Amino acid sequence: MFRKYLLSIFLLFSFVFSPCFKLNAQKMVSSTDSLSSAEKKIYFTIRLGQGGFTDDRSPIGKLGGGQLALDIKPSKFPITISVSSEYYTNSADPTHSYEIAGLIAVNFLYMTELFKSERVNLFAGGGIGGLEVPKGVDEPDAMERGILYNIEGGINIRAFWKIGLYGIYKYLYAKKERNNVKVINFSEHIVLLGITFNFSL
Repeated sequence: MFRKYLLSIFLLFSFVFSPCFKLNAQKMVSSTDSLSSAEKKIYFTIRLGQGGFTDDRSPIGKLGGGQLALDIKPSKFPITISVSSEYYTNSADPTHSYEIAGLIAVNFLYMTELFKSERVNLFAGGGIGGLEVPKGVDEPDAMERGILYNIEGGINIRAFWKIGLYGIYKYLYAKKERNNVKVINFSEHIVLLGITFNFSL
């Protein structure tokens, strides 16, 4: 009789408290899932901008250009890997050696939030890449290829939804000689302004 009484009490307590145990277990699973998803989160930023630099070799004293870049940043680290494609010319069909028909650069940037706001990010760093420069009007389709180095810093402001604005200053350096003649000669201060698209996975 006493055993049946204990069994009845045990079953009663199991029936009453089992929903609580299930709820706590679900909370633990959901918190674990959210934690793992947060650990796996990667932030992406696509930058599209326009700008240029001054150059006395150009008849108008400057060159205009543009940039398309992809920034990849893990959520747990402040370092961003940035890959950018750029050009700086005076026309759609560059033919002069002071123009940059195209370049690809890979940069490592330190990124931090300004005033602890996720909407405003400052970044700075540098990297290396390659560029193509026209050989001249005598060989309009021929390109000289070389290595570039650049240092850059800027700001990305997320204005609304996933759309933002950015500004960047960069210093670009590239030199190459052939038969004691400088076929690539750049030491430029470049400013770019544009829009960004920001998302995460």
